[in-house]
Amino acid sequence: MPRQKKKTTQGRKPTYGAATRLARLIHELRERPNGWSFEAIQEDLRITERTLARYLEACRRELVDHRERPLLEVVRRGDRRFVRLAESHSGPATTDYEVLALFFTLRLARVLEGTVFESVNKDLWGKMLRTVPATARRRLENADRKFYALAHLPKSYSAQEDELDVLLRALIDQNRLVIDYGGLVGEGRTHDFDPYSLVEHRGGLYLLGHSAHYRKIIWLAVDRIRSVEQKVDAEGLKIHFSYPKGFDPARHTNGMFGIVDGESTRVELALQNPETEAYLRARQLHATQKFFAGSDGRTHLEMRVRGTAELSNWIMSTSPWVEVIQPPELRDEITKRLKETAALYGQRSRIPAPGRGQARASGRKARAARVGG
Repeated sequence: MPRQKKKTTQGRKPTYGAATRLARLIHELRERPNGWSFEAIQEDLRITERTLARYLEACRRELVDHRERPLLEVVRRGDRRFVRLAESHSGPATTDYEVLALFFTLRLARVLEGTVFESVNKDLWGKMLRTVPATARRRLENADRKFYALAHLPKSYSAQEDELDVLLRALIDQNRLVIDYGGLVGEGRTHDFDPYSLVEHRGGLYLLGHSAHYRKIIWLAVDRIRSVEQKVDAEGLKIHFSYPKGFDPARHTNGMFGIVDGESTRVELALQNPETEAYLRARQLHATQKFFAGSDGRTHLEMRVRGTAELSNWIMSTSPWVEVIQPPELRDEITKRLKETAALYGQRSRIPAPGRGQARASGRKARAARVGG
């Protein structure tokens, strides 16, 4: 009988194509410190999940450092898995004071919760924590309770993690984007867009950059971006743009009460009581703000703003403790809006009065709640 060949347990032999894909995987991970998702790897490398698992197993066996530690690792975020370069544990020691200062800074970035930025921040926090001596690490155990931040009406970007990842990479690499942007109430449009700055403003994220459609620098609200991808040329290569030397994001907000531009206007407000004055003096409302004693005995606040759209909303939120003195157009707008508000709340008949049956049901629910259901 002919001798049978021994079965091997080494699995498939590596091929040239597999080596090329592995090389690309390692190269891409160098550019992705937060990791590369399993789904994206399979799509970009055109491989199955089973093939990816085989690649990772080979890397765990063969790609190790001088201490036999794997150079790649898999991390899980929710129900998604990511591959990334393993963290280096060698580095200068960090003091607990430095770590706590960083922790509080990260706490202030509550608008980034649920996004790729939060993942990066958590990884950074973990890396720094491991460099703190064990004796000092015990003092950091309650950092999440010692340092806390309450964001004011932050927008949620947890459903836009992939879009934010594309935006971040385009910002870093200076690559042009194709953005499908939804209007506030209309259909919106598509922009060829050069991203210059990602800006946080009052709990929201905004992209500042050049739109080829409008041929000027504009603002885009990130939450209204329906889809985004990096623009490529006829050969499939990403299109790079040169970052403008004279660009300064401060110039595009200078003088504005927010990010909505308009004509330069002198605004004068009268503050109704000392409590309102103390509250506003402790805050930087505008770079040009100036307090002075008015002839009516009240403290007045003066500033010159570019556009009053966002300012009028803020004034409405401070009623009745702030009164518009100048300009007349702004005063008329606030007067009209307050009258409409008063009329809305004056229509008490629009609120149906509860009947006896509703009242009895409400009483039963209240009693059940008091005894735990």
